[in-house]
Amino acid sequence: MKTVELQDSIIQKVRGTDDEDLLNYVNQLLSNNGEQRTYQLSDFEKTLIAESKADYLLGRTISNEDVFNQNEKWLAE
Repeated sequence: MKTVELQDSIIQKVRGTDDEDLLNYVNQLLSNNGEQRTYQLSDFEKTLIAESKADYLLGRTISNEDVFNQNEKWLAE
């Protein structure tokens, strides 16, 4: 895909979305111009991290091997 076609495709996708978080993220990406900035977590992401920490502290974890085994079993169904 040529540069102009790619730009047009991106512009159409941006115009077609109302997802404010996505638009802010795209804006941040395009504003960087090679600069490295700290990623700002959304409230949803912060909540997920807090829940994950709580699960870990309470011992509610699953080994990586068990996760892979469960996925293989599910995919075989």
